[in-house]
Amino acid sequence: MSTEPDVVLIGAGIMSSTVGVFLKELEPSFSIAMFETLEDCALESSEAWNNAGTGHAANCEMNYTPERPDGTVDISKALEVNVEFDLSRQFWTYLVKKGAIADRVPSPTRAASSIRCRI
Repeated sequence: MSTEPDVVLIGAGIMSSTVGVFLKELEPSFSIAMFETLEDCALESSEAWNNAGTGHAANCEMNYTPERPDGTVDISKALEVNVEFDLSRQFWTYLVKKGAIADRVPSPTRAASSIRCRI
């Protein structure tokens, strides 16, 4: 039996946590190792004080709505990101209903902590 993990995730923020949980849902037999250089998970971009709280829904991030040469605004990327955000919310709702994470998680830090313990 190999002691090497099937998957290695670098960083213990919300993105690695989401990928880890998603992979475990797809293939429960996977062994997953997550590495973080900080003393706990979700202390950088995912930390509540460092995150705008928009969930990257593309509703207020100007880089998703570039101005075209004619002065109009291209919203196609914002719409694409918003659809992806809605899909991720459906995934998190599934995990809550399944009991894998607690309902009404108040901060990204707690969300990542909950996930980290279950991978």
